Amino acid sequence: MERFRPFLEELPARFGEGDLLFAGRNEIRGFCVGGERLAVKRFRKPSGLNALLYGHLRKSKARRAFEHGTELCRLGIPTPEPIGWREDYGGPWLGVSYLVTRYSDYRPISEITNAFPAPHTVPVLDAYAAFAVRLHEAGVEHEDFNNGNTQWQADGAGGYRFEVIDINRMHFRGRPLTRRESLHNLRRITCPMTAYAYVLGRYGELRGWDNYYTQLAGAHRLGGFIARRDRRYALKRLLFGRKR
Repeated sequence: MERFRPFLEELPARFGEGDLLFAGRNEIRGFCVGGERLAVKRFRKPSGLNALLYGHLRKSKARRAFEHGTELCRLGIPTPEPIGWREDYGGPWLGVSYLVTRYSDYRPISEITNAFPAPHTVPVLDAYAAFAVRLHEAGVEHEDFNNGNTQWQADGAGGYRFEVIDINRMHFRGRPLTRRESLHNLRRITCPMTAYAYVLGRYGELRGWDNYYTQLAGAHRLGGFIARRDRRYALKRLLFGRKR
């Protein structure tokens, strides 16, 4: 959006002025620009050869997230509205990059899955399963579809709204995801098994699948995903002394 171009041009110098929203491998800060609340995600500099590959052979994470967000909006899938992206280079090497979106005060769905089966969580998870169906039937395969990257909010009329974030790794299939693809995609919802089984059951019902098969096949994929993840963490701790 052209009116935010001056902000994008000044962003590297101004980034530290924003309100800190998240600090980790990447950093997110909030800004008020022209009376509008924005969120800026700064992706850290890629390491080693990736700094060259991302700059020339692959799109940066910021650019991919912007383009994916634009496509999601076109498909009617909620995500914080993309405003712009920026890449900074040191010669041919990509340094940090920035993604600018509208600010969102939605909350992570993990606070609901972790509280299941409390009565207030059931209608939210029903709506969450329906949102996942909507996403997959639109051909969207979010490669990191987990508890932290799906956010929710009550709509004030007895319903619930959802949105996806952290969208730099994503595929648009142009057709509904198959059963195998869908269950594979849902395996990253690493929440208590009771909540996971409930979401799988509701998801399968909405897609007209056998409930028992959906829950069993989904649980099998989740177990495999967790086992592989834990082996990677154990190997990293062994080699580098890293904590999870």
